[in-house]
Amino acid sequence: MKGHARQFMTTKVVLATPQMTLAEAARELSRLEISGLPVVDERGQVLGIVTESDLLDALLAETPVETRIHVVMTSPVVMVDEFTPADVVARLLRTHRVHHLPVTRQGAVVGIITPQEVIRYFVMHELPVPPEVA
Repeated sequence: MKGHARQFMTTKVVLATPQMTLAEAARELSRLEISGLPVVDERGQVLGIVTESDLLDALLAETPVETRIHVVMTSPVVMVDEFTPADVVARLLRTHRVHHLPVTRQGAVVGIITPQEVIRYFVMHELPVPPEVA
């Protein structure tokens, strides 16, 4: 597959802080209809990521909703630079079995990639146009 991470990342990334509670994270995921929040420090450096799966695990474990997300976030995070080749991005998603891949520029998050973005890009830019049905 041709291209780089920046060509198929979504730039609408909502960031979280480690002090956000499980309740706040759940509200953000629900309100914005997204499935993951990169967790960053005060300098914007990625510390972890909290996903729907992390929140479901916390719910099943009956973790109090006031718990800070740094307790349940996934860390370390698999990340890529915006110029990472597309085939490397796809391989990282599969090899590490992750569904959220933050994209960075000089260490700061500028986008996020999910398998859906990779597939969408592939369909739009790599697959031949299907023949029209007569």
